Amino acid sequence: MYTNQAKHCLKISACLQSHSPEHLLPVLIQAAQLCHTKAIELLQEFSDQHQENADEIKLTMAQSIEELKQKPGMGSALATMYCHKEDINSTTDVFTQAIRWYQNHQPKSPAHLSLIREAANFKLKYGQEEEAISDLEQLWKQNPKDIHTLARLISAYSLVDPEKGKALSKHLPSLDSMSLKVDVEALENSPGATYIRKGGKVTRDSQPKEQGKGDLKKKNKEKLLHLKKRK
Repeated sequence: MYTNQAKHCLKISACLQSHSPEHLLPVLIQAAQLCHTKAIELLQEFSDQHQENADEIKLTMAQSIEELKQKPGMGSALATMYCHKEDINSTTDVFTQAIRWYQNHQPKSPAHLSLIREAANFKLKYGQEEEAISDLEQLWKQNPKDIHTLARLISAYSLVDPEKGKALSKHLPSLDSMSLKVDVEALENSPGATYIRKGGKVTRDSQPKEQGKGDLKKKNKEKLLHLKKRK
């Protein structure tokens, strides 16, 4: 098949199929050698006869239909299938082809940007930092205020080019400019609070401890009064 010996390839694949009619690979090889219509017919026939392989056959058929091939759901399904088989290169190819299609037909659309983000996450997970950096840079250029993407980009650069990561970190907002909305009063009054804020400083809450001492002194005093009365 890979050396374009179509007739020889069909002959061998047909022989393989006759010996193992339930196996999927021979029919996929035959379909790859046929024109679009004939390939669909062959795959449909095999799917009808071997329901145990129907799902994978349908995915193969869908890949040959252009309007379905680039759907986010189809890309996700194919990526999941290849990941399950630990075929990292094929998974990357699925993302690459889908992103290229959206770049040409629906650039900057939510689906396009979502695919780029998913591709970057996948590549970072499987050690393809340089490829992931390209995707993350594209996302960041679309939205320079996206701190999450910038942080991931800096993290990726720290693995391959620490100096570049350090330079990009200058674009992160300062701590003073980032407002952390926390209900301090509610936090301090919560039953599990260990620390309280006093005079602008955080100190350990000693109130439960002092209250415990007061209760103990009160009990001791009552006990002494009771003993005196008995005397």
